[in-house]
Amino acid sequence: MKKMKKLLSAGICLMPLVGTLAGCEDNKTTDPTGSSDTGTENSETGGSAEQNGEEVIFWGYWDGDVEAQINEIVTAFNENTGSNVKYVCQADMMNAFQAAAIAGDVPDVMLWDATEVRRYARLGQLLAIDDYLASAGVAKEDFNDESIRELTVDGKLYGLPMNLDIWGVYVNMDILRQAGIEEAPTTWDEVKEAAIAAMNVEGVQVGLNMKMAPYLFNSFLTANAGQPLSDDGLTVNLDDKALQVLEYFKELIDSGVYSTQYAAAGGADGFLTGEEAMTLWPTSMLRSYKTYGEEIDFTFVPIPQGRAEGAQAGGTQTSWSLVIPAQAEHAQTAQEFIEFALHNDENSLKWCDIVGGFSALKSVQNDEKFANDKYLKNVLADLDNHQIRSDVPGFINLEGTCYGPEIEKMFEGTQSPEETLAVMKTEGDKLLAQYRGDE
Repeated sequence: MKKMKKLLSAGICLMPLVGTLAGCEDNKTTDPTGSSDTGTENSETGGSAEQNGEEVIFWGYWDGDVEAQINEIVTAFNENTGSNVKYVCQADMMNAFQAAAIAGDVPDVMLWDATEVRRYARLGQLLAIDDYLASAGVAKEDFNDESIRELTVDGKLYGLPMNLDIWGVYVNMDILRQAGIEEAPTTWDEVKEAAIAAMNVEGVQVGLNMKMAPYLFNSFLTANAGQPLSDDGLTVNLDDKALQVLEYFKELIDSGVYSTQYAAAGGADGFLTGEEAMTLWPTSMLRSYKTYGEEIDFTFVPIPQGRAEGAQAGGTQTSWSLVIPAQAEHAQTAQEFIEFALHNDENSLKWCDIVGGFSALKSVQNDEKFANDKYLKNVLADLDNHQIRSDVPGFINLEGTCYGPEIEKMFEGTQSPEETLAVMKTEGDKLLAQYRGDE
């Protein structure tokens, strides 16, 4: 455990992708230049202007090393096409875009959180790219089906996915081997067994860090062959499979592998310092964790297979994406750039280095980059078992507003799994009704 103590003394403190990548400084952020049309169908505009070298503005979240990686793709596109795409770091993307949309001075292409695409598309603020893809011979079927569905509204596609980011379990194999376990766990029961055994290893305070578990309820439900919503999407579907999730969580808490009172020493990341044998984070966290790959032998597995009949390892997924504002002045070149950046094997793999996770382009999903990656190879067999979050209004708020707080009460011992499920059902249905405008 000497290596772990060395990390602890460094006072490591890490956050997920957006927090770990360097955000752009205010003095590095510039507004896009030139006035734009106010119309929403610009797919054929901008040709002559772009041929004359006008800047085609591409907004993204990060500067520094990440900006340099992004600019490799931008530079290659410019050299291949004679275009003048310019990457501009815009850390506060959402607010910056809303201000730009009001001013009629939007960028031409944006790096966008896929979970927000359908909302902004319905507001009329994004450009559908179906016509361009058809003319360019790009098939939507070339991409992961769920990631395309996350970018689709009423049959129209509003961007292309850059990666697949999924939640799962980071496993410290050094600790598990000391506990007598040679393989990373793949089922709920194996996780429980490994977490309990790890508590006997020197320095381990937590077998499985469950801080995020209350807010990953639907991922665990999916891995237990559950269906989070009723068929009509009007109510939450918290049946016996959902109860099994809560009972499993309680088993872990009762076994002593995690306490809500736990905090890593010195505010460090307990997984890196050896205080935690396993922890729950998304694949995007790999960008930070791999930095310490020489210090810790760890791997990553998807949310493990549940106990219900038909259960499979998996859970929820999302993506980063490239989208085009409806008011974009140079929409034609923006669409060409998106195709070049994402419908290309080499570039698709580069984006995975930048934003983490797996490629959304099917042609490279089994690339040796992933098949030989000690951290990601465990996910390949279960990659198709992951689902995007439902587009039913209010669904993405269920875990944070209704489920998580009630599950935390169960963790603290103030209510049973059955009582927790009942409140989740009542409050969940109420939330969905509110979003529909029924209440």
